[in-house]
Amino acid sequence: MGILSTEGAVTLSVSHPSEAPTLLGKSFVTPWFVVDDDRTKDFEKASYHDEYAHPSGDEGEDRYGEGLVEGFHLLSLIDVLCNHALWSEGPSTVWNYGLDNVRFVSVVRTGDPFRIHGQVREVVDRGVQGHLIVSDLRAEVRGRERPGFVATQRALWATV
Repeated sequence: MGILSTEGAVTLSVSHPSEAPTLLGKSFVTPWFVVDDDRTKDFEKASYHDEYAHPSGDEGEDRYGEGLVEGFHLLSLIDVLCNHALWSEGPSTVWNYGLDNVRFVSVVRTGDPFRIHGQVREVVDRGVQGHLIVSDLRAEVRGRERPGFVATQRALWATV
């Protein structure tokens, strides 16, 4: 399915990556997103999870039930979702610089609408490399109090 709705989305942008420090402390919200069954199967195949023997319950079914979206599949969506909510209009290349403190808090299933709430915690001047943007992320699952995951993302906004 992909992007479901931009309802409630809050974007942050600057006209040039050199203005990244002005984002410090500001919040953003991505569009609502839904992972469909076909993409989940594609991810499982590409990451060899389809060959992994998952623990099963008494009935021989996966203990998490049908439609589980694997945690690393959710994390792989951070780039595409955050690129809809946080960017520089000027020339730059954004490099995924890593994640810190990742926690999977509640199960997300195919068909569950979710979106990411983020807050820019830190902006580090990396000189000629650009700026390292550190954001705290929380994946809101529609209709739930507990998030799907929480993480800290690091992205290097490299000037071109």
